[in-house]
Amino acid sequence: MQINFTSLPNRQSQLNLAYPKEFSGAAHIEQRTSSAAAEWGNMKIKELWFEGVCLFNSHFNVNTTSAMRLQCGSFCWVMNFVLDGELAVQSNTEDVNLTLEKGRYHTFYCSALDIDLVVNQPTEVFTICLTQRFIRKLLGKDILPENFEGGGQEPFTLVTTDEYRDGRFKVLIKEMVKAGQPDYIRRIFLEAKILELLSMQLERLENKQSSPGNFSKEDVSRLEEAKTLVEQNLQTPCSLIELARKTGLNDFKLKKGFKELFGHTVFGYLFELRMDSAYQLLKEGKTVGEVSEIVGYKNAHHFTSAFKKKYNLLPSQIGKILTFILSGYTFSALSAYFFE
Repeated sequence: MQINFTSLPNRQSQLNLAYPKEFSGAAHIEQRTSSAAAEWGNMKIKELWFEGVCLFNSHFNVNTTSAMRLQCGSFCWVMNFVLDGELAVQSNTEDVNLTLEKGRYHTFYCSALDIDLVVNQPTEVFTICLTQRFIRKLLGKDILPENFEGGGQEPFTLVTTDEYRDGRFKVLIKEMVKAGQPDYIRRIFLEAKILELLSMQLERLENKQSSPGNFSKEDVSRLEEAKTLVEQNLQTPCSLIELARKTGLNDFKLKKGFKELFGHTVFGYLFELRMDSAYQLLKEGKTVGEVSEIVGYKNAHHFTSAFKKKYNLLPSQIGKILTFILSGYTFSALSAYFFE
């Protein structure tokens, strides 16, 4: 399995990245850093892979608009998340031209990768590449096209494209980029995050394809706007009246539509976002008091109660759990200390 980066228009080879079949390896996780330089600037790619999965954190430091051809002879299911800058993707086999700015993503698959990447400013992209076997096992033949099971040639197929600027998407990506556990733990951790990320994408796509009953496309767009406003205002959330006024929805459509489209009430979704952010901040070493304020709780006791309701753990225990894991304690030892 090999991925080739070729600089355009001079077709000068920049990087040839070779991998074992299905990204399998002897170790729990394989990783390396690759780089290349040319007249347009330089690129640096941090790679990490294990069976069925390869992750790339790519930095393109360009001084002029640059194009590179990216080719791989094997099936690819690709999720690209632009962390900074802007990335344009053009398929050489299908009439597809996508431009992603910071805070957006797309997911596509094809039997063989042949695309051009165009960057015109310093850009960072986080990419997840999954093999055909991984996707087939995960989604099953009832969901996937017949060609998957028959071994046919899949054209470039765009699954979904959307934004991830705030909320759980952003937390998941940050956790994956910064994951630093021992390899055997990190592999389990990363696979779990990939599955959650993929499920969230497909759920969002499903919701968009089946708009809530009695809600127009304009209503759905306004509900998406309401969701973004909730995500952007954890510390000082809007009241329902303010949210309705800012999005142009009446109270009924806001409450009913939000629940149908996103699976939570407005304040239920706010609670989930706060708890996700709090968990990540506690892992990063912030104090309970600091986290309580950051996620919008004026009273640390109220925050502690809410956190325990969500995770069945006190927020002060998160740092201790991480210390135990990194020290090599077994699950039974953890259970005895924290849950008995």
